[in-house]
Amino acid sequence: MADMHQTRSQKWKVVLIILCLFVTVSVTLSAPLVTFRTNSTQAHSLPPPVLSTCPLHTANETITPVKGSTHLMVSAYQDHRERGATRIIAMVNRDRPMSLYCVLCCSGHAPQVAPAAVVTHSVHYGYPYVAADMLCLEEPGCNATHATLGTSLDIQDSLNQTFLSIQNRERREEDFPFYLTVCMSSMFGDYNNVQQFVQTMEFYKLLGVRRVVLYLTSCGPDLEKVLQYYAEEGTLEVIGWPINHFLKPSTGWKAQELEGDIHLNGQLTIMNECIYRNMYRSRYVLLADVDQLLVPASHSSLLPLMEDLQGQHPDAAVFLMETHLFPATAGTATQDHSARRRAPGVDLLDYVYRELVLEDAFRSYKMVVNPRLVLQTAMFEVTQSYGDSVRVPSDVCKIMQVKEAQRESWTNEQLILDRRLWEFGDYLVPSVDEVLQKLGIQTSPWERVVL
Repeated sequence: MADMHQTRSQKWKVVLIILCLFVTVSVTLSAPLVTFRTNSTQAHSLPPPVLSTCPLHTANETITPVKGSTHLMVSAYQDHRERGATRIIAMVNRDRPMSLYCVLCCSGHAPQVAPAAVVTHSVHYGYPYVAADMLCLEEPGCNATHATLGTSLDIQDSLNQTFLSIQNRERREEDFPFYLTVCMSSMFGDYNNVQQFVQTMEFYKLLGVRRVVLYLTSCGPDLEKVLQYYAEEGTLEVIGWPINHFLKPSTGWKAQELEGDIHLNGQLTIMNECIYRNMYRSRYVLLADVDQLLVPASHSSLLPLMEDLQGQHPDAAVFLMETHLFPATAGTATQDHSARRRAPGVDLLDYVYRELVLEDAFRSYKMVVNPRLVLQTAMFEVTQSYGDSVRVPSDVCKIMQVKEAQRESWTNEQLILDRRLWEFGDYLVPSVDEVLQKLGIQTSPWERVVL
């Protein structure tokens, strides 16, 4: 009898042990694993971290250093054209190449780590830092919300990096919030060209533009008031661009002539960033400098201009608008606007003489692009796209820029009289006056800024 009791007890112990083992195996198999791939074909798994810790830190600034490297991240966008890859806009040091790894925070799943495909842009003008794209492919079912770059496969170290929110997660091919968005290059130094900036904003509004994007490093005190005014109005989106906190940006072109880490305050990175920022917000994007103005020759607004151009060139992704210089040293011709207020800066209505573009001269262009068809752009041309590039004749549209004359020998007789901007004066002058009056900005009629 005692032996029978002992046998039953042992059987129950065996059953309990089997049950414990079954529960342990079930929990282990159901727990998510952190999987990453190295350059080899072998996949590796690590113990799962707590899902809520990804992302642990998110970026508060436009520029974020990659820990353990000299590289900088700017923003992250889902690129539905490239197998849904996450594209991280970055600035990398060409002199210090290194392996980088994408870290993706997945919705309801463990983070993923994989080598980044680094695509550096071909144009850098000799400076050590260059615009770059980091392409990050995700495993099926990830549905990544945040991304960052790391320098190792250590998952715990990667999770301590600062993450970028992934934008453009929803694709759109129509019904954009804006028809055409103007992307201005960066503003830096003590730039205080109030008169021209207000004229530019009011002129674009007259042409039908409802959104202008500006990347701001610094500006003068009067212009700061103007930027705040248009931001509160909703026309202007100001993106902080504190590149001087991380690099020594050049204020010019060639590295052989000017010291610095990156060309012209990082303008190439800005132009590419603005294209992706507005990919699903705007049908078209104009890439131009702060002191440049797109002026249609015969159309009264940009919508019929672009509809005509696109209709004539249905496969075009890029429309190149030629830049024409209006020399600052040429004689001015001013209309009689007795109520016209003056502010610090250049008055575009004063400049009606433009230089003749010689046959053998370098031709500079700015671009209106379909952002959904552009992969990568340089200063004067799109370097990678899914469509054609079309040069728009100057008698259809041109870019106006007031600048020092290319040739000191130009006389007014050798220049071309161009009063196209005057045709908008009846609207432009009172609109500019109203803004300057609201802001309380007015100076002597002859005050100018140095170009």
